[in-house]
Amino acid sequence: MDPVDPAVAIVKPPPAWDRLLVVSVSSEPWCEAMISAACDRGAFDVRAIARDAQSMDRLLNLAPAVIVVDVTGGDRMPFDLLRALQSRAETEAIPTLAIGASPDPLVRAAAFAAGVEDFTHRGCDPTELTSRLRTLARLSAATARGLAAEAALQRVQQRLRERERQVESANTMVDHVRDALQADNREQRSRVESMVQVGMELHRVHDTPILLDRILSEARRLIHADAGTVFLREHRVLRFAFAQNDTLARRDGGAGGPGNLYLAVDDQSIAGWVAASGETVLEADAYRIDPSRPYRFDPTFDRLTGYRTRSVLAIPLQTSLGRNVGVLQMLNALDDRGRPRDRFSDADAALLAHFGSLATAAIERSQLSDDLVRTVLRMTEMRDPFETFVHARCVADVSMLLFEGWASRRGLTGVAFERQRDRLHRAALLHDVGKNGVPDQILQKPGPLTPEERSVVQRHVLLGAQLFVDQRTEHEAAAREVALNHHERWDGEGYPGHVTERGVPLADPVTGGPRQGGKRGEEIPIFARIVGLADVHDALSSPRPYKDAWPERRVLDTIRGESGRHFDPELAELLFERLDAIREIRESVKA
Repeated sequence: MDPVDPAVAIVKPPPAWDRLLVVSVSSEPWCEAMISAACDRGAFDVRAIARDAQSMDRLLNLAPAVIVVDVTGGDRMPFDLLRALQSRAETEAIPTLAIGASPDPLVRAAAFAAGVEDFTHRGCDPTELTSRLRTLARLSAATARGLAAEAALQRVQQRLRERERQVESANTMVDHVRDALQADNREQRSRVESMVQVGMELHRVHDTPILLDRILSEARRLIHADAGTVFLREHRVLRFAFAQNDTLARRDGGAGGPGNLYLAVDDQSIAGWVAASGETVLEADAYRIDPSRPYRFDPTFDRLTGYRTRSVLAIPLQTSLGRNVGVLQMLNALDDRGRPRDRFSDADAALLAHFGSLATAAIERSQLSDDLVRTVLRMTEMRDPFETFVHARCVADVSMLLFEGWASRRGLTGVAFERQRDRLHRAALLHDVGKNGVPDQILQKPGPLTPEERSVVQRHVLLGAQLFVDQRTEHEAAAREVALNHHERWDGEGYPGHVTERGVPLADPVTGGPRQGGKRGEEIPIFARIVGLADVHDALSSPRPYKDAWPERRVLDTIRGESGRHFDPELAELLFERLDAIREIRESVKA
């Protein structure tokens, strides 16, 4: 594991303004009084400590935003303290202000040579001193934010390096298996080739549902299983995430099982016990398990579907660090002609363990991608305290709710629906990621923006889209689509209009000249129309620096009035149909 710079590791985001601490290191009563008066004007907390040999130890225990050092007296002690502050990793990022008895240019030069950011003297106007302290406090806050962001990026890079090493290890394992089975029969060679192929797809395919579906298909084909399931662990429960069942598919024409099925991680089901214990289970008949076994069979799935589970093979999905992320389970062993056989074999269990490693790698990569999204959102929140992680979560969850209604009206169900909903969720979380490119003085302005400033803010849609211009995956294509278009309006009065990610106008197919105005109606991608409505709903319902949160009635009246103008009328209708669920989302996310 690569070391993290200790100067970065100790820095935390700056506290709220009413808690910023200014520490005065002085031996002169007039200096302490001068700093206290200035801090009262600036709403800082102030702490005075003696200027002596223990000054540095006291400072390390206080973690101030600004340090003020009295350099009067004609001795070296204050200058030695300033140089020590610059040389220590714990304090080098904290701005310092030196105060002299007079504006002596030699004392001023010595103070700057010792590393201070600013110098003033006893005759300084109190208002000027307050302004200097406020400027240094802003510098301290900006430095802390930058260092915290750098530390977060270092941790992400470190996890990526660890992930690369895990992938290399998985590739080595696949190579060893391939070499060991070269002399086996055609069936064995087919198994190895399939494993290698799925291992290669782990690098090419970025859509986790597609990859897990392929892993499940190959594992079932090679060990001859009628059905298979990938359970994903979510805290103390297992979610029935990916399933295939040939018997149910032939009978019902469906994907193979009910959705939204959960099992507890305990001994009341085979999968739950495998997740809890980390051990493999092989059973010939799920309804005739030896009572001495530490687990039981949960027949809920069979009751819901009319399926008859017989033989079971279930293995844990564990990361290289031993963390359980789910269970891979096979049901009802078949022979090579598709006829039932008594049970899965030990060889089947060994082969399934290799597919389990591939599934675990895919799940880990998906979780790492989720972690990266959360890191980006936290960085955005550090720069714009009003575009919070809570806002992004609320917009994403309401967007998924609206999409469910939109998809239901069009008969979009099953794996295709789940895949599109997952794409929308990730894109909605990142809809305002382009605000990381907007200057702080505009992004954090507490009052209304000027037209010029508003134009700068509006460029965040282009900056966000540029982050995903390569579009290597469906998720990135959706993120680009939403980032670029979520401020377009149904009536064509939105922005940025018909332009590329760089803001270059697109040609009108009729006139050949630049296309004028914004996108309108169904020219706006459905994901962007959904996110645009969810974004406005949450923004109106939440406090902002320039307004209080609107009452729900006013928010809903505004959306109703803008239906067919700002918003897709069908989506506005769906929002009103799902108000109770939206209220539950807001209460849950903002609790």
